[in-house]
Amino acid sequence: LASIKGWPQEGNGQRRCYPAPEGGKAKPCWFGRELRSAAEMVKRGHAQEMCDAFTFTFIRNPWDRVRSAYEGKIATGRISVDGRKNMSFAEFVRFIGTQDPAEMNYHWRPVSQTCLTSGPNASHYDKIYKLEDGLEPQLKWAMRMIGWDVREIEAANQRTMPSVKERMENFTQAEGIHRPHELVDIVSRVYADDIALGNYKFRLYA
Repeated sequence: LASIKGWPQEGNGQRRCYPAPEGGKAKPCWFGRELRSAAEMVKRGHAQEMCDAFTFTFIRNPWDRVRSAYEGKIATGRISVDGRKNMSFAEFVRFIGTQDPAEMNYHWRPVSQTCLTSGPNASHYDKIYKLEDGLEPQLKWAMRMIGWDVREIEAANQRTMPSVKERMENFTQAEGIHRPHELVDIVSRVYADDIALGNYKFRLYA
């Protein structure tokens, strides 16, 4: 769910990304093989190239994303939250509702915070993809735009999207909730910008 910037290949597909190390040759960068962070590119004097780059990001229905983060990171004990490794889904969502988005773990931090997709200093993106529309075909299209060999692309982290029925059960029938839409409303508030960006609805698939 992070954004990527890339540049079209020039000539033989190589481009000098940064100065040669002292006493060595300049290292060619095959875009798609050596992605550099925006901060590093600016530091190396490539700010204008960053501005001219093709930019894109992926977004996902926030309700599904929060549930996925819980099942993959919290319920499994891989990430402890608020000093706890055993936390119910309702407790996890309530905890998210108390967090400063800037301090959230990136697995559930709003895309609007991570990729600056909204607000007065919002970044421009040439394309915003929705995970619900299929990861691999969209990823391949984006990779072509930045010069990757799409034959080497495999969306290994694909998962089946939950149905609307499953989403409703996860949120409105979760153990320990105080009212049916308690958790739904928390996500609506915390991820309001992401919901608006993707035109997401709790009761709709995409």
